[in-house]
Amino acid sequence: MNTHAMVMALALLISSAHLHAQDTVVIDGAVTDRHGKAVPLCDVIFNPSGFIADDSLYFKCDANGRYRAEIPAGHYNSLYSLDLPQYAKTQLEFWGWNLQLTENQTIDIAFDTIEVYSLAVWASNGGSQSLFAAFRPMHLAAAKLPRLYYKNVDGTPKAIMDISPTLTKSDIQASIDGEPVVLIDFHWSYEHAGQCSAGKDSPFSENEPCYMPMIIAQFHKPKLAPGKHLLRVRIQDHLSKEIGEGVTHFSSNSMGLGF
Repeated sequence: MNTHAMVMALALLISSAHLHAQDTVVIDGAVTDRHGKAVPLCDVIFNPSGFIADDSLYFKCDANGRYRAEIPAGHYNSLYSLDLPQYAKTQLEFWGWNLQLTENQTIDIAFDTIEVYSLAVWASNGGSQSLFAAFRPMHLAAAKLPRLYYKNVDGTPKAIMDISPTLTKSDIQASIDGEPVVLIDFHWSYEHAGQCSAGKDSPFSENEPCYMPMIIAQFHKPKLAPGKHLLRVRIQDHLSKEIGEGVTHFSSNSMGLGF
């Protein structure tokens, strides 16, 4: 093999190794409970295409509550973590949504009896210096005995299935890339979540549209560097002090405006 051919072969080998390195990423982190204590042998599941689909990737935490996942690089619909034997008995899940897992990174996880479910974030690009986050808060204690009632929303009575925790302004905290952000205010809204059940003690009619409480929270938007950011939301039930956390990725441009 002549020198030129050897150089070309070496270049192809390096290029192939580089492409392979870019094809997979390592996501790791610590999994803890509300007291910051490690949760051993829990599950961490990555969902590339949808909500718990055939292509979901399963990993186990170790005895020290740490996980390490080598996965294909790309966009992930979600990830979730739980202690499977205790799910819906003493604990619920941690959720991450709309995750850009294109390089190695650490995502720490905390779960308890509350879920920050279907977390999404967007910026007020033309108005206030704000970020908005929407999510459905769900509490295990309330889920075991759902509150079923009608509520007048904008002049229309809606059938509400309420399994939310009790929250005040001080019970909602958030950070961007680990730095706390200030909550300006939050409001309750209602998410259409399928059809109601007309069981024995239900006040609802068969197949009536059912709604669940969700939150829209407004946070002060700090100065953001261009690129990807991680928003973490932590909520705490005002009465029991039980917690839930969720994360999501979002991007900003060179002016700090979000996408």
